[in-house]
Amino acid sequence: MQQLDFARDKIIMGPERKHRIPDDDTNWLTAYHEAGHTLVAYYTKDATPLHKVTIIPRGQSLGHTSFIDDKEVYNRTVSQLKASMDTAMGGRVAEELVYGPDKVTTGASNDLQQATRIATAMVMVNGMSEKVGLRSFSDQEISSSQREESYERARGVLRQHNTELVSLAKALMKYETLDKDEIRQVVEGNIKKLDASKKTAGH
Repeated sequence: MQQLDFARDKIIMGPERKHRIPDDDTNWLTAYHEAGHTLVAYYTKDATPLHKVTIIPRGQSLGHTSFIDDKEVYNRTVSQLKASMDTAMGGRVAEELVYGPDKVTTGASNDLQQATRIATAMVMVNGMSEKVGLRSFSDQEISSSQREESYERARGVLRQHNTELVSLAKALMKYETLDKDEIRQVVEGNIKKLDASKKTAGH
């Protein structure tokens, strides 16, 4: 089972390096960034279910938050696409809230590009916008509006759950990787339970 889990993570998140990078400032920023993605997904209705979050570099990224659907999905609703946009925005919003707008990283820029692709697809491909029928709005303006609304929704979530954001970042700095059950323990404030389970697992 452990080998199957390892293989699945490699496919979803990319190959894992052995250790996080030897730079605590960068690791803290990565921890807050990934915690932002995680918490927005955790608290957003219709978001794809969380699988794991890590600050161990995977593939080309310094950290990764992964998701796995509970069942096979054949299409996505407007609500699900908006939730995906909000989740993508979560990392950038977390960086800005904790470090300020001047410290937003290239990783956050990649998240913005992902959210933009979703917004553009919603409008230009699927016509999923309340403003599509208004000729005074271009497709680009509509997708930009969707993106800005998504950013504000993600900001609202992380402002409301700032305590959980800090706790999750600290847990990631301590344990580097958390699965969905461990994420829930942190969010619910069961840090002692998390510490006990990690100790039992040999961490």
